[in-house]
Formats: sequence, C-alpha cells, structure tokens
Amino acid sequence: MIALLKSKYVWNEEQFSRNETNNINIDDQLTNLFLSRKLGTADAALTGDADALWHDPYLFKDMKKLINRIKKAIDESEQILIYGDYDADGTTSTALLVKTLRDLNADVNFYIPHRFFEGYGPNEDAFMNAIGEGYKLIITVDCGIAAINEAMLLKEHDVDLIIVDHHKKKEKFPDAFAIIHPEYDETYPFNELAGAGVTLKVVEALKNNKLDPDDYMLAMFGTVGDVVNLVDENRTIVKKGLEALKETTNASVLAILKSIDESQYKADEVTVGYKICPRLNAPGRMDEASIVVEMLLAEDELTAQEYVFEVNAMNDERKAITDEITAAALLMVKEKSLSRKQKAIVLYNEYWHEGVLGIVASKLVDKFKIAVVVMTANDEGMLKGSARSPLGLDILEALIKNEGMLEAYGGHANAAGLTLQGEDYEALEVGLNTAFEISVASKELNIDLVTTVDAIDLEFFTKLQMLAPFGQGNKYPLVKFKGVKLKDIKRIGAKNDHIKLTMLQNNSKMDSIFFSGARNFIYLNSDSNYDIICELEINEWNGNQKIQANIKDIKCDDTQIIDLRNQKIDLEFGSDISDGFIITPDYLSIEDLKNAYLEKLASNIVLKPLKSINMPSREQFVFVYQTVAKHAPFSVTDEIVNYFLKHNISKGMLAFIVKVFKDVGVFSYEDSVISLIKVKKKVDYKQSQTYIKRSQKVAVLEFLELATANEILEFLLK
Repeated sequence: MIALLKSKYVWNEEQFSRNETNNINIDDQLTNLFLSRKLGTADAALTGDADALWHDPYLFKDMKKLINRIKKAIDESEQILIYGDYDADGTTSTALLVKTLRDLNADVNFYIPHRFFEGYGPNEDAFMNAIGEGYKLIITVDCGIAAINEAMLLKEHDVDLIIVDHHKKKEKFPDAFAIIHPEYDETYPFNELAGAGVTLKVVEALKNNKLDPDDYMLAMFGTVGDVVNLVDENRTIVKKGLEALKETTNASVLAILKSIDESQYKADEVTVGYKICPRLNAPGRMDEASIVVEMLLAEDELTAQEYVFEVNAMNDERKAITDEITAAALLMVKEKSLSRKQKAIVLYNEYWHEGVLGIVASKLVDKFKIAVVVMTANDEGMLKGSARSPLGLDILEALIKNEGMLEAYGGHANAAGLTLQGEDYEALEVGLNTAFEISVASKELNIDLVTTVDAIDLEFFTKLQMLAPFGQGNKYPLVKFKGVKLKDIKRIGAKNDHIKLTMLQNNSKMDSIFFSGARNFIYLNSDSNYDIICELEINEWNGNQKIQANIKDIKCDDTQIIDLRNQKIDLEFGSDISDGFIITPDYLSIEDLKNAYLEKLASNIVLKPLKSINMPSREQFVFVYQTVAKHAPFSVTDEIVNYFLKHNISKGMLAFIVKVFKDVGVFSYEDSVISLIKVKKKVDYKQSQTYIKRSQKVAVLEFLELATANEILEFLLK
C-alpha cells in the first residue's frame, strides 16, 4: 500500500536499526547520544558536567614559547599589539586577550582592520604603521594563518609575530615566532575551536589555568558567533559561558541585556546567537568594529551604555538594510526562474551593502536550499561578496574548482567570501552548478531518540537538557514517536498555515504544534496511526509547565481514507491526492465501487466533495408527458425552457426526462424538436436504461453521503 501522507525528509534511523523493537531504555539512548556527539565521558553523560572534556593548553607545542615571550614583553615594558578581526569572533578574541594582558600590567593596544578599506586579516600597511610606532611584539587573534608576506615583513624589521588562529591552514605556514592553531598542532585533541576558543586557551595558560567566569563568557560570544560545532571544548566554553552570563557584572553585557526586551530573552544560547552576537557583528558589517572591543572593555556603566547605544543603532541599520536587500534579491531569484536541477545561484547588484551580504545569502539558502552567492562592487570595480550553502553542498570546494575565475576566496564548507574580477558572475553561476552536479543537499533528519508519549515527563525533559547548550554540531535532539493517534486537529494562525493537535499513545497525551504544516491537514484524522518526528519543548502558562511537541515531519503508513466530502479542496493541496483511489458516485452500484477499489489496491482512498444528483419526481415526469402530449411537436427554445423552469423543472432535468421517454419509445427528439409517439400499451419509464443508471448513481451517492468514513473504509476492505 502506497501511503498518501509521505514524510518530507528522509528519516535516518541508522543507530536504531539493530534494535528491532526500537524500545531502547531512554537513559541509555541519552547516554549514547551524549557520547556519539562527543559531549563528554560516559560518567558525565547525565550529570551535565561542564568539565567533561577540557584539554591542557600546553598541548599546543608553541604555548610555552608564547607565554615566555609575553612575560618578557611585560617585564621589559615592551608595547604589545593585538591584531584582531571585525566579526564577533575576532572582536571578542581581541577584548579577551587585551583584558587579560592589562590585568597582568602589560602595555597593550589593539587594532581591528576596516572590512571595506582593508579587508580580512593582517595587511602590510597596518603592520608598517605598527613598526613605525615601535611595537616589537604583535599577536594576531582569529586571523594570521595566511599572512605569509606580512610575517616576512615583520621578521625583516625584528618584530616578533605570534599567530593565534583557527581558520583553515594553507599549504605553507607563516614564518612566525609562535603559532597557536589546532591544525598546526596535530597532537592537540580538538581542532574545531573558534578563534575565541583558541584565544581562551592562551588566556588559560597566562592565568596558570585559573580562568574567570567572564573569560568563558567572552569566548562563548565568539564561539556561538562563529557557528562552530558545539562539541568537546566548544560545548564546555558555551556551557560555562552561559552560567557566567547569568551572574555577570560586565557593564557592557548588562547594558546589552537591558536593551533587549526582557520578554525576548533568557540567559541561553538562543539569546546569545540571535540577540547578542548580531549586535557584536553589526559594527564590523556597517562601519568600524573597534567600537565593539572598546565596549567590551568598558568598566563604568555610563561609558558602557554609550557604546551599547551606538552598537544598537548600527544593528538597527544593519537589519533595515538586510531586509531591503533580501527583498530585492528574492525578486531577482523570481525573475531568474530557478530550475529544479539548479544547485547554485549568483546574484549581483553594484549598490548592495557589502557588510550584510552574508546574512542575505544565508536567508536565501534557508528558503531555497541551494548554494547562494551575493555580490556587490567595491571601489576598485571588482565584485566582492559572500557565499553560503546548505548541508551537503560544500561551497568552498566548489569555489576551489572555479578558482581560475576568482581573484581571491576563502572560508569554510558552508560559508565563504570571494572576490571576482570584472562582471563575470554569470559564468561563476554556471561553474558552481557544474561543480555541484553530483552533490546533493542534505534532506535527512537524523533521529536521536525513539520513545513513546507516555515515557515523556518533566524528569525526562530535565535529563534532555543535560545535552545543552544546543547549536551547530549539537542540534536539539529529534525524537521519534511511532504509531500515535491524533485528536483535536485544527488549523491555526493568521493564514491558517499551522496545525495544532494532540498526540495520544498508551493512555497518555501531548499537545503538539506543526508550524507551516497546513499541507498535511487533509491527511490527519483520529482513526489512523502516525509516525512523528519532533523537538520537545516546555509550554508555560499561568505558572504551569507542560511538555509540547514541535513537529518537524510526519507520515502515515496506514490505509487512509481522506474524507473531503465537507471540505473545500484548496489550491494549496495541488495534486497531492492524485495518487489515491478517488471515490465518486459514478459507479453502477456500491459493489462496482468496491471492485474498482480492489483492482487499484496500490493506493489509498480519497473521498472527494460530492455533487448532488437529482432524480425527477413522478409528478415531474407526468407534467412533462402531459405538456408534450398537448403541444407537440415543438422546438426546445428558450421560451420552452423558461416555461418548464417556472414549474421547477430545470433545463438539465428536462433533458433527462425527455431522454428517458425517448428510451421507452414515447418521445422522439431530433434537431431540437420534441414529438410524441403514440403507443398502444402502457409503458413504464423506469425501465429506461438512462433512468436505471441514474437510479444506481443515486443509490451509490446516498451510501457515500450517509456512511461515515470508517464505514466506507470497512466496506471496501472487508
């Protein structure tokens, strides 16, 4: 039997395939999930131990060398320059290291390059200025691993360069005094630290392994802002950072939180990812990112509030410009008419603001599930932009395959930046699609837990939170319920595009919400069994807490009868029901209906809205006969039709009655002229084949109108 309600995604249940009953103990499932995601040790799995995975900073082979060089600079009162980056990861890395060195009485300053005038990473002009100002030690954070020429420049002028970075290494490393980079040190156990995470390891060594809560908090902002996988040390950083956020006395962070509507935030990863990090990123996108470092280093409340006011204003401007460009980009995509095979699209407008292109590209990726490059023109007439891609499409690899037409590029598998000579962006679109020809964007849902509705309670939900914080690489767990019943199914929302329902299983129930799930509405009923994948959340109302399912996908393998008799089939459902056995009254009998279904047993049943079939009364037959007998022959003109209409006989009914009398040899009807045929004996008009066929249809219709959907299903299946 082919199900009508198919899942939208491919369900990956590989970890449960060896267990035929899918009835693994839920605590065992949580422990296995904790371990498989590299969140900690088995002993720490259900305790929430934030120290589950933490590594000695001196496992970085150059760490001791770095510490000794910084101590020498402090002892000899040398000026130290911290050279950072303009995003949240770079600015928090800079603030973290500057704050630590100032606490150690170092003479330290910082420099953040301008995104639009200098671009990413160290540049020779900035380094020459630092040389001219007498710096003998420069430390790059969240950048520097590609600074081959810049490192040579510093060495020629007897300036020591220390690189603290995490970006993808090139074939050759810069000739630096020391390099702290997870990929540079193959013996370091974890290579997915953000720039702020690598900087935190330096700070840990500088502080003799005694980090402050605010150290974790600043590193958390960079870690979440750079969207790295929240596993291993990254998870520990964010977990401890969130704990610190709840108790922080940092004047700027408190001012940021105060500027956010209290109803919109808690001290959790959502607030950090969607409220705080966008503010930390905004100045670098719009103008000058140094203000973020100054803000994070501010010690008095008034100064902090002034910086936060400026940063919030830049963030508001960023949002407005982003919305404007996104709207224009969506129109451009519509005009291009994406083909189903297309896996990449390149958009260009010379007036678009460079600082928000990455956000715009991400929004388009979320909507279209393809790789997106959004570009603008810089002051030198070159095209510069951001590229984003969904899981399963490696945008960096695709750029590498097209590097012949690129001036510069770099980034990660799903996020990159690029510069293109001239306006040859259409050729780039062709090249990217060619590179992606054998790639497939991921449409899988990885099921993390399999359980039943009755097994879910507040105690389970508390255990589930032990896996937090959630984010990239540690997604909120997806739970599968198998064979649940549904009730109280209704469409909600201003556009009726969401579904609210209750799941029932083993005498337990759970409220559920299915956002943007309206297309499934016609397949949902209280009789079928459904498999559902969802996220679990707490719904709090009047101080009461209830667990609610946030449905992500649903399917039904039962033989279903889709009852649309009293529903309007909206265009939104399109041809979704065309695979089913569609029931109409056009059968000679209900037995013929059953036989037709049995012949097409490979699909489900759709009971479409029924159109009434009127059978004329005996009086109407008599009236037509008497009228024809008295006035025939006559042509069926509009006047004749109107005459019968006044006597409650429609044009269609008149045609049917005339055909019935013609069948039994009482009337003739040719060239729109009705004539009476005199017969010697009484004729029964009910013997007409036309009459018999309509009578049978009426009987079938009566069955379909009066029987319940279950009664119809039982009749067809028995």
